[in-house]
Amino acid sequence: MILLLFLIPFLANGQVFDVPPREATALNGEQFINLVTSMDLSDRENEIFAQVMSGNVPDFQRNMVPVTYTETISSSSYTYTYYVIPDYLAIGCDTNYFLCPMTPLLAQRIADATGCTMPTRKMVDDIWTAATVHLSPSSIPPSPEMITIPVMAEHNATVWGQRSAILGAHPLGELVGGDKKDVVISNLIYGYPSPGRVVIYGWHYTSGTPIQPLYNGHEETYADYSHGIRLVQNEMIVNGTSALVTDILQSSTLFSLLSDEGTINTPRYPVVVPEVSVPVSFAVVPASSESLRIIAQNQADVNHFFVCYGNDGLNFPDTLFLHKDSLVITELTPYMPVYLKIAAISSSDSSDFSEVLGATPGEIISDVLVINGFDRPSTGNTFNFIRQHGDAIIHNGYGFSSATNEAVTDLLINLTDYWSVDYILGIESSVNESFSSTEQSFISGFLNLGGNLFVSGAEIAWDLDHLGSADDKYFYNNYLKASYYMDAPNDQSGTFYQIEDYLGSVFSGLGLVSFDDGSNGTYNVNYPDVLLPVGGAEACMQYAGLTDNYAGVCFNGMFPDGDAPGKIVNLGVPFETFYPVESQFLIMQDVLEFFESGTKVLEARTFDVEIYPNPFSDHITIRFANEAPDGCTIAIKDVTGQTKLFVKAERITEINTSKLIPGVYVVIIESKTGTFVRKIVH
Repeated sequence: MILLLFLIPFLANGQVFDVPPREATALNGEQFINLVTSMDLSDRENEIFAQVMSGNVPDFQRNMVPVTYTETISSSSYTYTYYVIPDYLAIGCDTNYFLCPMTPLLAQRIADATGCTMPTRKMVDDIWTAATVHLSPSSIPPSPEMITIPVMAEHNATVWGQRSAILGAHPLGELVGGDKKDVVISNLIYGYPSPGRVVIYGWHYTSGTPIQPLYNGHEETYADYSHGIRLVQNEMIVNGTSALVTDILQSSTLFSLLSDEGTINTPRYPVVVPEVSVPVSFAVVPASSESLRIIAQNQADVNHFFVCYGNDGLNFPDTLFLHKDSLVITELTPYMPVYLKIAAISSSDSSDFSEVLGATPGEIISDVLVINGFDRPSTGNTFNFIRQHGDAIIHNGYGFSSATNEAVTDLLINLTDYWSVDYILGIESSVNESFSSTEQSFISGFLNLGGNLFVSGAEIAWDLDHLGSADDKYFYNNYLKASYYMDAPNDQSGTFYQIEDYLGSVFSGLGLVSFDDGSNGTYNVNYPDVLLPVGGAEACMQYAGLTDNYAGVCFNGMFPDGDAPGKIVNLGVPFETFYPVESQFLIMQDVLEFFESGTKVLEARTFDVEIYPNPFSDHITIRFANEAPDGCTIAIKDVTGQTKLFVKAERITEINTSKLIPGVYVVIIESKTGTFVRKIVH
């Protein structure tokens, strides 16, 4: 009675394939085939693993079938039972599934994750004998296509035709044999000229004779349409006692219960659990006025993310552990920028932290999307330059979201959802890739639809126009509206580190601005591009003290396939390297004003005015460097144009804003000499 009570819970648990319940929205077999048809082997196997681990297997495969035999070893009788899935591992539902060939490396990962193993040659024979359904093997003539999904799908359809024809007499869930060869555990896996081979066996005729003898002639990354994965639960019963299949195979006395090759000392394929990759494809967007959403690309075996965040992009005092389906950070301050980094968490390991992204919580989509395309691991790349761009955008009264360039090409975020895009390229150069062909396509489409693009980085012209393909040159000339002139100002690297505004351009009145030589907090920009405007563009920056050495161009008009006028500011100096920070604020102000109106209010600089704090709460201060002009007034309007506050300007004007509701407002300062406009955020 005690033994019986012990065995009941074991048997109850032991007959179930250990994967989560299948979700109602999971892909069926045909949909899965369509998904993976164009994938390479690595991506396909990652997708298979993710589907199985999420529980996307047919219901009939969840109830494992017992296989029981009795054998005598040295005059001792052994009755043993192990449990197998009733058919080869499939993805999909009972009415539409795909018997899924895979490499032994992936099969071993799945077996490890589900408490299973694969069978030996002897076990394959015994399973076929125990099967109540014997299908006639259906082969396809050998060809290079036999390892492709379309041929695998063709064979799957043939097998389903055989199986569905006898469902009335033999419903799903009965033990099936004859439809595939088995990937097996064998001593042939190791110790041969090329260790780590896939070992296959079986595919029995209805007479019981196998087509495929034990064979290890393919590499471990091989799988064709005829291969199947029969999972066997590692826990089994021997004479009423729990044991492990792998232990029996290694036993010098009991191996013959499961193996006809002698002991199998390493009863598994040489699989190392893959390290969890650092998240590289993700974005951060507002979810509400007090929350942000992280949109992350799915990673195999990753269900959670560790999030560290703060408000300055350097310190991350707050932490969260979030499920991949609920990547929302709540209880944030409205319109206050948040910068964050994330790490991916698997069941057994965690990744390093990602680059830093950020966004501002807001009720609606952000004004500006900042994209970090500076992936090159060069000296000084701290992978957090979002903070300079984000702070400058916020200082000028706009909200922002951000994304990695991989998130753009992976379609996690859409450029056309945004009023303007700020692309960080640093010193990406030809060492990596300034703009991939996919990125070029998305950017061209964005500009053709009337988008506003601010792009900055050294060596973009060197990479695309000087060294690039014909398509690269076309994109750079026709969409970034410039051509390569010199590799560095005056053809001297590491010499010139200042720019100045170009009279009459969007940066008129900016004056002299320095950029980093490596000693001012970012990195050494020793090869800034010298550009020439083309295609209707105009110069807007030049290197200080040099003639016709332009550091930037701007354009307002129709692009080659445009439906609406778009705008671009293209700088050969990375924005984040300008200093001091006030220079970044002024440059971003000019860029955003150009995007907003297309004409710069030059008189604005005659005011020499500060507005702070921004974002603000119960008050805001407007300070003029000199006395306010005669008759100068200050109006604060909401985004609908309605005036909320109106005062006469003093040199220092304190305005009580406690009655304003949170949101975006516009400060308009008017006098006889001109008008000044600045967005502010409450």
